[in-house]
Amino acid sequence: MIQYHQEISHQSDSLLFRQFCLKEKHRKHTMKKLLFTLLLVCVSSNSMAEWTKAAERDEKGGYTVYVDLTSIRKANNIAKMWVLFDYKIEQKATGVNFLSQKIRREYNCEEKLMRILAFSLFSRHMEKGELIRSYSQPQKWLEIQPDSMDETELKTACNQ
Repeated sequence: MIQYHQEISHQSDSLLFRQFCLKEKHRKHTMKKLLFTLLLVCVSSNSMAEWTKAAERDEKGGYTVYVDLTSIRKANNIAKMWVLFDYKIEQKATGVNFLSQKIRREYNCEEKLMRILAFSLFSRHMEKGELIRSYSQPQKWLEIQPDSMDETELKTACNQ
């Protein structure tokens, strides 16, 4: 009887140990995922962008366009770049107000086309304040008009 009780006790201890190990493994996996996520946030944070003034415009109450030259990625005839529109007065779109808009664009350098890959709207200047809206779904390719701000962006992205 004592031996039977010891076997049950040993089986119970073994089961508890396996459960503990599984929980510990899950905890470590969760921590790794959390650390990876934090790393991604740090790498893609606003502080990493190096904004270079590209142009100023009077439309929409006035705004300044900045580009992040360090974000340019090129492969064959396609270039990608982050662009920041910093508005002098509050803008309204689809029921929200914002002062800055950060856009990830893709440019077809040969065919002079561009499209939005992602964008974020911010409540303050220079992508500061509250993130109001964010969208990351590639849009349709659009033809770039000569002598436009879009053409300036295309030349910047494609000639780096």
